[in-house]
Amino acid sequence: MSTKDTNTGTKNMLTLGRRSLLKIAGATTLALPLSAYLGRAPWRGPRPARAEAGPRTRESYWRDGYFVHENVDTSRLDEGIIRARVDGEWQEYVNRYLSDDFIDWNLGARLEILRNMMGGGTMCLDGPHSGCLATYGANRGDSRFSLNAAFKGFGMYPVESRIEDLVQEVRDNWDASMMTKMRILMDFYEDREMWDYRFLSSLELYTSQEFETHSFLNQMANPVATINWLAIPGSFEVRAIARLIHPQDPDISDMDFLRLQWVNMMHDFYHGGDLPDPENLSWIGCIYYVVEVFDNSPYPGPMGVRSQPPL
Repeated sequence: MSTKDTNTGTKNMLTLGRRSLLKIAGATTLALPLSAYLGRAPWRGPRPARAEAGPRTRESYWRDGYFVHENVDTSRLDEGIIRARVDGEWQEYVNRYLSDDFIDWNLGARLEILRNMMGGGTMCLDGPHSGCLATYGANRGDSRFSLNAAFKGFGMYPVESRIEDLVQEVRDNWDASMMTKMRILMDFYEDREMWDYRFLSSLELYTSQEFETHSFLNQMANPVATINWLAIPGSFEVRAIARLIHPQDPDISDMDFLRLQWVNMMHDFYHGGDLPDPENLSWIGCIYYVVEVFDNSPYPGPMGVRSQPPL
């Protein structure tokens, strides 16, 4: 279900109609290191063959070229509650904020990478950019396991009161030099008030109606996820409820549509590409609603102690 956001500034901005207004402006941005850019066309690879002994619990989620993630209910997000159907039963989860130690590491490491690049270093897509996403719950027929782990690009979403202006800033600088774009990204990461720490952002790059990834099927069927980062000498883990949004879903809320633009734009702003058309965004957006955070740093670190909510 879609959340009906109440932010006054956002609603005023959208009085002309969500898609018509956004189309006027164009849409895309340089990416917060978010997902490796591997081409704009959806992957059209062959359908996987069914494993001889593998169970097949592959549901069809598609209608008229898009899907709706019906196993997640965000209607109580303003109360800090996310409802999700997990293991076949509807359950309630408290949407919490990322821990301070995770935020300090993540934003600090991104700034360090950008400073290195501005000094002549190479692009870095590991560290805070790349988390290992673990999911379970479905099977597309080519394995005896539903458990899946996949490295994906992760970032964050801006707070609701600022996302419109930030999307516009990226649009306005779409054709700027790479040095200017990196300076803009540094300004973003230095601005601790910019981010909504209840969420993580990502993209489902390769799924289409013709080809579905393991992670897509797992999250659609069973929307729980755990994401791990190697933050040498430490390690972080975020456990979250995952919600996937298709760009052509006509019923998503205005705020979710802005978030969908943001994550598409951030990918291409950094990795390269044409300014995305809001009416024809390329990638499926992912919102990860933070539930728990663990510090898995080895001895003498916490060794897996939960930091959010504090014990």
